Amino acid sequence: MLWATKLLRLQGKAKMYCAASVSVRSGEEASPRRERGGAGGLALLGFGRPFLLIAASALAVAAVGAQAQEAIKIGYFDIPPHVVNVEDGKPQGAAISYFEEHIAPHFGVAFEWNSEVTAPTRLMSQLSSGEIDAMIFLGKTEERTKYFHYPDPYLVIPEMLVFKKDHPTNGITEVSDLHGLTLGFLVGGRIPEPLQDGKIKYDLIAGKRLMERNIEKLLLGRIDAIYAPLSTAVVNIAEDMGVLGQIKLVPIEFLGPVEIYTVFSKKTVDENIVESYNAALQIARTKQEYIDFIELFKSRSIND
Repeated sequence: MLWATKLLRLQGKAKMYCAASVSVRSGEEASPRRERGGAGGLALLGFGRPFLLIAASALAVAAVGAQAQEAIKIGYFDIPPHVVNVEDGKPQGAAISYFEEHIAPHFGVAFEWNSEVTAPTRLMSQLSSGEIDAMIFLGKTEERTKYFHYPDPYLVIPEMLVFKKDHPTNGITEVSDLHGLTLGFLVGGRIPEPLQDGKIKYDLIAGKRLMERNIEKLLLGRIDAIYAPLSTAVVNIAEDMGVLGQIKLVPIEFLGPVEIYTVFSKKTVDENIVESYNAALQIARTKQEYIDFIELFKSRSIND
């Protein structure tokens, strides 16, 4: 399949081809021997290189038309408002709706959602092995780039810690401000290198309702703060729990912003699919940024 795409690019038709019928799984290249034999036979009949390219393109399109397109399977974990309830095997949430309404129409690639919510660590294992093809919501680490394709981010927000309202901390300008604190977070989550400090203790949890459980522990005094790179999720969950007035978010001023991505498995997804996704995301962002769409989604959910 990849040799056909390369030939189509020579004809200036790669984008049209990908939008019409692109195969997402890697490792589907045609047999080199068969490709050389077919071209050599035409050459012996006296056909020149331009004709061979056109003929190969036509053959590639015909072959694709005869082969059923394989959809990418996208996994997700529970992180309101980005991903919330699953009904009849279909997830809901701001990230889900943004992908379906703004990115998918320009993506040109068939997709399907995983049928159930899966813990983040399990999802990353499935993505690494090729059991699923993509993950709708994930941060970036150097280690993860070995196994996942990272396109452009669709959400960029500041790093935060969540404290009880009456905690004396109101600003975090250097890592020493956190020495001696116990921070709640999740197993397998991305911890920036500056926060991987031996004088900071982490209380890590796994499973479901991760943020809700950390907020409960914070209010009970079992942890000093929550490391919350996804401040949008914290606010939404605290509102739903009715405790937003009991907490405060404090920015970590010495860290850069958090970037959130839809990531793809290097085991099953070719780079041309990532390029198609980036092009679709660029179109989506010109119409509406995801950070603004979150508020629209929440207002629609209230009205529903």
